[in-house]
Formats: sequence, C-alpha cells, structure tokens
Amino acid sequence: MKFTPENEKLIITSIKAGNSDAYKSLYLYAYEPLCLYILNFTKDKIIAEDIVQDVFIKLWINRSKLKSEYSLIPYLYKMAYNKFVDSYRKNKKKTEELEAFKLSSLSELIEYDEDLYQQKLNSVEQAINELPPRCQEIFIMSKQKNMRYKDIATELNISIKTVEHQMSKALSILRKKMKDKIFTVLIVLFNRLKLLKPKKQH
Repeated sequence: MKFTPENEKLIITSIKAGNSDAYKSLYLYAYEPLCLYILNFTKDKIIAEDIVQDVFIKLWINRSKLKSEYSLIPYLYKMAYNKFVDSYRKNKKKTEELEAFKLSSLSELIEYDEDLYQQKLNSVEQAINELPPRCQEIFIMSKQKNMRYKDIATELNISIKTVEHQMSKALSILRKKMKDKIFTVLIVLFNRLKLLKPKKQH
C-alpha cells in the first residue's frame, strides 16, 4: 500500500486498525519533507530529524484517535511545528537556568577572593595540560572550541564512541584533581582561559 493524497482516507483507516504497512507508506511519503520544513526553524539536521521521529511515534501511539476527515499531511506539519516550539521553549528554559547557575557560582567565587579565583584558573589550566594527549585534545575541541562529538570524530577520523570514552575519561581525571567547588564551574573557567594547544600525538 503506497500513500497518495487520493487514498488518504484508506491510509487513515488502515493506520487506525494497526496496519504497519500503511503507517510505513505515510512515513516514507512525509518524513523528508517534514525534516526540511523543521530545518527552516532550527537549522540543525539532527534536531529536525529527532522532532519528526517524535511526531511519527506520537502519531502511531495515538492512532486510534485519528479521524477519516483529517487531512494527514497538514496535520503532520502542525504536529511537527508544535513539537519544535515545545522543544525550543524547554531547551531555552534549561539553557537560561544553566547559565544563571554558572554565573551565580562564578560570581560567588570571584567575590570570595580575586586572588583565589586566579589561582583556580591556573589550577584548571594545569590540570588540563596534564591530561593524556588524546583526552586533552578531545576535551579542548569539545569544551573550548564548542565542537560536537560527531564533528570531533570526523576531524580526528575516530568513532563517536571513542570521543565519548575519552571525554568521560578526561572529566573523571579532572573531577578527581579538582576536588572543591571549582569543578562545578570548570567549563565557565575553561572558556575564559587562553586557547590551549593540545599535546601532539606520538
């Protein structure tokens, strides 16, 4: 069964009945156009794909609520847009809360003792410089250059799993070295350091 605007009512009836072939035909017809539509808002392909995937999952879970008088394609576009707006609001709130926490923590540190603050900056730089070469390289690319794991993996010609493992290793080492509150604001401090150069691989 292939989805076309002409057999839309039949597709709806079949999906409501749990017909996975009908659902798949709708997915194949609408998935890519929906992703392109959401890309107009987010500019991030991964986020767009996640939103559209969530839309189709929600459609299947709630398939019993579909009505034959629905026009499926506009309905999917509306669902995708609403999902994007909801996701944007949640992420914006989380970002604002995280930034407020970082700034609050950093302000407390600065107000406590300016000399201590500089010492902490130096200790962060030293701890990062003492990381194993690959750990340091990946940590700097992620946290100072703000690169995504996928982009790091591509540039270094390694797997994303390797990037994740090295980041976990780096954070574990730093967490053990930075035993006080400084680790809480490590990323804020690190971004204020001069751009570090990773150790060369041998």
